Amino acid sequence: MGSMVPLFKGDREKTIIADSVGAVIKIQPPMCRRYRENTVNPLETAVNRSKIFQDIDWELFMDDLRSCSRRIVEEDEILIRPGQENHSVYFLVTGSLSIHLEKPKSDPIRIVHPGETVGELSIIASTHSSAYVVGRERAELVVIDQSLLWDFVDREPRIACNLLLILSGWVITGNVQTGKQMRTLETLQGLARMDGLTGIYNRRSFDEMLKRFLTRSMRTGHPMALVLLDVDYFKRFNDTHGHQAGDQALIALARVLNDSIRPSDFAARYGGEEFAFLLADTSLEEAVMIAERVRKAVMEAKITTRDAQPLPSITISLGLALSRSDSTAEGLIKIADQNLYRAKQSGRNRCCHLEG
Repeated sequence: MGSMVPLFKGDREKTIIADSVGAVIKIQPPMCRRYRENTVNPLETAVNRSKIFQDIDWELFMDDLRSCSRRIVEEDEILIRPGQENHSVYFLVTGSLSIHLEKPKSDPIRIVHPGETVGELSIIASTHSSAYVVGRERAELVVIDQSLLWDFVDREPRIACNLLLILSGWVITGNVQTGKQMRTLETLQGLARMDGLTGIYNRRSFDEMLKRFLTRSMRTGHPMALVLLDVDYFKRFNDTHGHQAGDQALIALARVLNDSIRPSDFAARYGGEEFAFLLADTSLEEAVMIAERVRKAVMEAKITTRDAQPLPSITISLGLALSRSDSTAEGLIKIADQNLYRAKQSGRNRCCHLEG
């Protein structure tokens, strides 16, 4: 009687049936590839090609999207009408929709394909819908509630940037016409530059401002300083008190940063538990003084849970770099990062400002 013997492993695996003397009777193709081909997930395909999740790890949002309610729109069925109050963004999974300004049967101003959304403009602008959205063919949609949309923005600020690009496309098509809607675009621009957790500027904003500070420094001949800082033993803090407590610590740190620097300076969340601030027209002595002020203020800051329960204080290590006439953004970051490493290696809770 024949037995099943694997010949290769992985996607190219084949199976042979051999008899007791080893003679090959039949070669069977693998089932796994055919199974995958027949089980393509339309939602994952749509999300993968979508603009709203462009350039981010969209798989982090799949559980939320799967838990959203679904809506089927038949051909010629009206999904959204002008003047309608809308509280959801509709994410198209399969089929297609058309958008019309005057009447449902008028020429469409846009065809919506899988991976695209409708309804976002009325939510972001806090206005009633301004166009008809009609089923061009039978369509399946994921209904994203506005509260979940803003939760997405808080978790990943680049979604705000992507929404900005989507709404900018509406400006080009002429659908965004009022001053209020234009101010909505400005609001989104601000959101795209802010860190969703701490409320201060994000890495994208920092990269832009560092170049501006350096350009100004070269023009005026006055040095500027870059300070990178990192929370000491933050993983231990998270493991001991939980990630929500860690978030509260980062929020408290951001608040201290904003309160400790001058109006002409700039602070941002650099990534994770790492922050940065830029000091304009600053000598080394002034920069060290401000960095020490931030360090001591963080150490003394009160941190509480969301329900006002006290948490332990944190400390930070800082690395400082002062610009020169030939400094570049990359070079300045490298020096500050090296000094941050030295501060960590020499005991933490201190500022290091050696030359690179």
